Amino acid sequence: MIVILLLIMIFGLALLSYLLLFNGRFFSRQSAVIEAPIDVIAEDLSDLSNWPNWLPWLIFEPDAEVTYEYLNSGILSVLPSCLVWRGALIKEGYISLEPARSSAHYFHTLLEAPAFYPSDVHFNINLTKQKKRTSVTIQITGKLPFFKRWKQGNYRIRANKDAELALLKILAYLSKYNTTSDHDYKAPSFEWLAKTTLDTVDAVTRPFVVSNQPMSQKMDQGFHDLLTDLGPENPPAGPCFALYKKVDLAHHYFAGRLGIPVHNLVPCPLCPERIVLHGHYLHLRYVGSYQHLSLAWHVLYSFMRLHKLKVNRQRYGVETFEVGPLQTNSSKDFVTLVCLPIK
Repeated sequence: MIVILLLIMIFGLALLSYLLLFNGRFFSRQSAVIEAPIDVIAEDLSDLSNWPNWLPWLIFEPDAEVTYEYLNSGILSVLPSCLVWRGALIKEGYISLEPARSSAHYFHTLLEAPAFYPSDVHFNINLTKQKKRTSVTIQITGKLPFFKRWKQGNYRIRANKDAELALLKILAYLSKYNTTSDHDYKAPSFEWLAKTTLDTVDAVTRPFVVSNQPMSQKMDQGFHDLLTDLGPENPPAGPCFALYKKVDLAHHYFAGRLGIPVHNLVPCPLCPERIVLHGHYLHLRYVGSYQHLSLAWHVLYSFMRLHKLKVNRQRYGVETFEVGPLQTNSSKDFVTLVCLPIK
């Protein structure tokens, strides 16, 4: 009897702790300003047939079937009120636009994307006039089923990255309405390169830890120090790379090694080592600035889940910087290969 009571008490405390620690809600908001008039942007966004140009979930299956439904009555019936997609990877999902006043610059939708979220989420766009410019705010909110609440932090990060990607893509799409040429909006692009193995490379490396500064700043300093130690007589034998041993996006913590391939023609203070990366990797080519490089990892992890694969946490994640600041003046044209180890 006592044992049963103790078990009931332990279960009750565990359940109470679960309810207190995990309410199951996740929320993300991303904002930016574009040099375009608000009325023109609102008119474009009121037509759901324009949304496939920038919706982030469609990039995983460009050939997915997209159809529209007309559920509204009256004057709004000429525009679709629901966008539906069907694909082998992204399954069947929809985004339903709720009617709003003609003068409103707010778009409230219900998103069902079972390949990405276990329950419906609200995907909202709010436009605010700022003189001749327009502030665009994207917000994602949702609530997880009871037994998935413990993944609340993961879905919060996922929603944050989805909102960030959607905002960059919508700004690039709406840039056709720009009234000035001072701002160049360019959405990041992702090329899915499927599975691969990585070549062995001789390189000099140095460890890095990032916790309270931008990752790009740490990279710039680390690669500069490596090049300085190598000296002008030991030019790089290939693109620089980063090996990630630990990544914690929620707390902005990263640890691993930065490396530069070398021929080791002339002795230097650094000792080259042979980097051997075993196993298979998922491979993605990302074109865009280092500022949004985390989006490439977000997209690659989503590809992994859609293909029902699992990450191998015993091996390094790899970034190879094919085109960087030494090759182009535009950060939007940087090219990075991102490789995720899988089991």
